[in-house]
Amino acid sequence: MSGSKLTDKQILGFSRWFAFIGAFLAMFMISPYEYAFSAFSHDVIQFFHISAVFLGTVFTVNIFLESVFGWPAGWVRDKYGPWLLQLIAAFLVGIGYFAAIFGSPTLLLWVYAIIGGVGAGIVYNNSVTVANKWFPDYRATVAGTISAGFSWGSIPIILLIGILPRINPIAVFRSVMIGLAIASFIIILISAFLMRKDPPKGWRPPTYNPQSSRSKLIRATDYQFTFSESVRTWQFWVLVITFLLVASEGLTIVSKAVQYGLYFHFTLVIAVAAALGSSIMAGLGKFLSGVVSDRIGVIRTLIIFYALSGAFTLLSILFGFMHNEIAFVVSVALAILTWASIYTVNPASVGYFYGEVASGNNYGLLYAIAKGSGAIYGGVLTAIMIGSLGWINTMVISGLFGIIAALLAIPLLWKIPKPPKK
Repeated sequence: MSGSKLTDKQILGFSRWFAFIGAFLAMFMISPYEYAFSAFSHDVIQFFHISAVFLGTVFTVNIFLESVFGWPAGWVRDKYGPWLLQLIAAFLVGIGYFAAIFGSPTLLLWVYAIIGGVGAGIVYNNSVTVANKWFPDYRATVAGTISAGFSWGSIPIILLIGILPRINPIAVFRSVMIGLAIASFIIILISAFLMRKDPPKGWRPPTYNPQSSRSKLIRATDYQFTFSESVRTWQFWVLVITFLLVASEGLTIVSKAVQYGLYFHFTLVIAVAAALGSSIMAGLGKFLSGVVSDRIGVIRTLIIFYALSGAFTLLSILFGFMHNEIAFVVSVALAILTWASIYTVNPASVGYFYGEVASGNNYGLLYAIAKGSGAIYGGVLTAIMIGSLGWINTMVISGLFGIIAALLAIPLLWKIPKPPKK
């Protein structure tokens, strides 16, 4: 029996849905590196005796490396499979969290940000690529749900920061970091077992029907683009530019949600609610954009969600001026919901345009360039811009990024990459 005719149970030893569960849980454990950062920020500045700009640098370095190392991780995964990468990542992620308990700015930057960021990058690419490798029939929905774990994993942490007594916030922070170090190591190890193999080239599940009208993500061609062929198409670079713009916009809010609320003199409770809403809605946005993509098409979904993200970011400024606490929290949450679609529509677009064989490498480069650059903007550059231009001008610029990205993506509706002529 050829490899492409084997079932998922014959390849893995169990259903492909267990690989999905492993990917989701691994993403859940790296979530606090990014999505709980805003809730940590006030206590971390006091604990480490550092400036807001230094903390912004830590965020930028961590997210930049999480983004950039997804590319070599994708190349290794496409060539050798996911299991060894995931084993290595379990150690790196756990060590990163553990380093944060010592109150050392040096360890915060070099271990938490750098080592933890590399580990998170490996986990991210390894996990989200499960959708393209194992689920060509549910490509966007599975990618969106796995990506949602990257947001929802921070919800328990943000709740702990918000509801535990503030008598000794540093002790709370250290306890949370120790718990994260242990739990992430164990769970990512388990995920390595569940995700241990990829299907052979050309594999399709027995239920796969290329003529199905259920999914708008069934590819127009069976041709599998190589990495070099993919990056030579102009569509790839439109995806990069639009991803970068929207990533920059959303990471500004994600990294500074609490400070953004406090700027408008909202209470800390309201500001933390905006941060909590960001994590909940980011996960929901990833899942919903996957479901919508499988119904109306991934590029249509991309354009709609990008435009709405920019609009809601601009509305949050208006509601901040009006001092409407509920409307402010809702607009921030909806901006994050629609922004988070980038982590669903882009891996799905890569699979849709270019196929599954090089999907880890293709999405790794897309993610590295776009989110890596977006992290620099959303972390360090916005901290500098806020100091020189003010919160309002900085947020207006960020909101316009989403609208510009939506306009740039419109040609992708009717221009799908064609296989190269041999």
